[in-house]
Amino acid sequence: MSNTHQNTKIVYLGFNNMLKHKRGVENVIDFQSKASASKINYYIHWDNKTSVYRYKDFICIGIKADFFKFFVFNWFILRIKRKEKSIFIHSHNTLMSMTCFLKTNLFSVHDALYYQNKVNDHYLKTLFYPLEIYLYKRVNFVHFISDFTKKMSLFSKNENFIILPNTSHLEDYLNDEAQKENKSLLIAFNTTKIKVFVVRSMEKRSRIDLLIKVAEQLKESDFELFIAGTGPLYNQYKNQIKTLGLQNIKLLGYINDEHLMSYYSNCDVVLMTSEFAEGFGLPIIEGYLFNKPVIASKKCAIPEVIISDEFLFENTVNSIIEKLNIARQKLTGSYKEYYDKNFSNKIVISQFSSLYKKLM
Repeated sequence: MSNTHQNTKIVYLGFNNMLKHKRGVENVIDFQSKASASKINYYIHWDNKTSVYRYKDFICIGIKADFFKFFVFNWFILRIKRKEKSIFIHSHNTLMSMTCFLKTNLFSVHDALYYQNKVNDHYLKTLFYPLEIYLYKRVNFVHFISDFTKKMSLFSKNENFIILPNTSHLEDYLNDEAQKENKSLLIAFNTTKIKVFVVRSMEKRSRIDLLIKVAEQLKESDFELFIAGTGPLYNQYKNQIKTLGLQNIKLLGYINDEHLMSYYSNCDVVLMTSEFAEGFGLPIIEGYLFNKPVIASKKCAIPEVIISDEFLFENTVNSIIEKLNIARQKLTGSYKEYYDKNFSNKIVISQFSSLYKKLM
């Protein structure tokens, strides 16, 4: 291993405080750092105040999100640059990469900027077209989490990019937590039912409205749906379920990792609905991690991740019910093996380690 690689500190650019909010990008950065040859790396994010703190092997820097945030951000970047012999900037934050005095060495794209705002019909969507073009001029190398994300982006080069999948942070805790049964959860589950677990944000693209219609159609069946997640449409969906008097679908709201793993462990089927802007499909691979069959929408990057097209459904009530009945016949399978071969921490960290060595 070269001295350059060993001595280089990676500066990760993200969004949220690791001590307060650790879902999504924060977990991705956490596992990516394991591919670094340096024992200590940096993590910079926006926050409600400017602070420096430690989290695991990170020196974390929170930048107060006010008018001066870009000046403060660059002050810290230049200070780190002067302190360390060598730094490597790996960014997940578009705004930070576009405003940083130093060019980003590696930028990870989860959802293409212009595509994401266009499909969400943002009122300034056309503005994001030139911004995304400018972004790629400010970075040396681009990482996409799927072929779909690459295709939806405005990145036009045939080189200086790579496609690497995500992995799950739950793998780290699985062996320990799998032995800790959550008694209250086991009591909540009706053992005579086929328990369908869904992890989705409560927003338009997640199609929770479709799952409510499925539950209405299946109210006399032995299927029971549990949906973890929160978001802007949570109360609307909760009131709709109450108005319809449905007992076979439950909104769990936000649940912590311990409960998340307990639901994954004790459910029968994992389901994922999506309409647009789905760059990967983390609940799919987490279902496989817990050796569960997964059925999902035939949309976006999901066909790249699913174990077989047999488990893909069209976004209609009848198609979802058809795939639920297929999944109930295949509750046992080599789903964990599929995860281990394609999305395990070991494989993805190894891929990032090779990428870091190459780029450094």
